[in-house]
Amino acid sequence: MPLVDVYSVEQFRNIVNEHTLTVAWFTALWCGPCKSIERPMERIVYDFPEVTFAKVDADNNSEIASKCKVMQLPTFMVVRNGKMLGHVIGANLEVLKQKIRDVSKQG
Repeated sequence: MPLVDVYSVEQFRNIVNEHTLTVAWFTALWCGPCKSIERPMERIVYDFPEVTFAKVDADNNSEIASKCKVMQLPTFMVVRNGKMLGHVIGANLEVLKQKIRDVSKQG
């Protein structure tokens, strides 16, 4: 699945309520660590073709970030069927990849 930019609460709700595994990536233009992982994240998207990646600009989607209790950027939420199965705070992509693998094994 490609990386999808989220522009509305309704779009976000639809994405995270899907049966497929979704990683919501909360980021912002001013966030240095977020910028440093943009290119590597593009590669991770292709490493996990069965996963939907939803990029959420926390500034433009403050309602979503608030409801998801995002306090630091970047934050990654791993979700399926509207349920959060795990999260990663910070720019450690190895931890994110392991979290995706672990949750994928759970079915």
